[in-house]
Amino acid sequence: MRHVFRYLIDAPDGPGATVTLSPADSHHLLRVVRRRAGDPLELIDGTGLLWPAVLVEEGPPAAVRVEAPHAAARPAPVALYQGLADWGRLDVVVEKAAELGLERVTLFTSARVRRVPDEDAWRRRRARLVRVAESAARQAGQGHLPRLDGLTCFGAVLDEVPPSSGCLLDPAGDTPIGAALGRIADAGRATLLIGPEAGFAPEEIAAAREAGIPACRLGPEVLRAETAALVAISLALGAVGRFTS
Repeated sequence: MRHVFRYLIDAPDGPGATVTLSPADSHHLLRVVRRRAGDPLELIDGTGLLWPAVLVEEGPPAAVRVEAPHAAARPAPVALYQGLADWGRLDVVVEKAAELGLERVTLFTSARVRRVPDEDAWRRRRARLVRVAESAARQAGQGHLPRLDGLTCFGAVLDEVPPSSGCLLDPAGDTPIGAALGRIADAGRATLLIGPEAGFAPEEIAAAREAGIPACRLGPEVLRAETAALVAISLALGAVGRFTS
């Protein structure tokens, strides 16, 4: 069985419509993976629908005919607030968040962030992160892309996060993660706060507690930022029922 490749498009008019792929996607389909007329593929419209399709004209650009769509899984009710870290580590976090179907990823600055990019640099980096998210969503067959926000300050994060679903992860946390996840399961959604590579400052942990957001520990280890994010995401997805059979 051949792998079915997926590409992002604007929503087509309906079953039977012909859609022209972008130059980049056409190049990938025709020159990189060498698909030919009659081969199947799948299109993602970003609204939650997946459209089976068939390549009808090799072009370039490639033209495909879509069939009746089916609904993809809804975004997981999990939002991630990630402290600014090395860009390579953030690529991993955003990639896995998109692959796992998170509804939102927000990058923030805080007291221990070493370097904050200027507006132009952030715009370029965000564009790259969007491409990373798109690629991961395509591979996983996710019908939605996570909302990608930033850069915001830690104080604004505390104003946004609902205390009922919030959970700050830090080795200095005094709340076992299991206890927090039980509360999160009752709320039906999770909002995770992961610090930058140097972690949260004590005053930031205190401010979170004052806002009603517990500081939780994952275990005795001091994890890298991206490792802590992936572990916390997995636990939160389990808590909200995403991994049930």
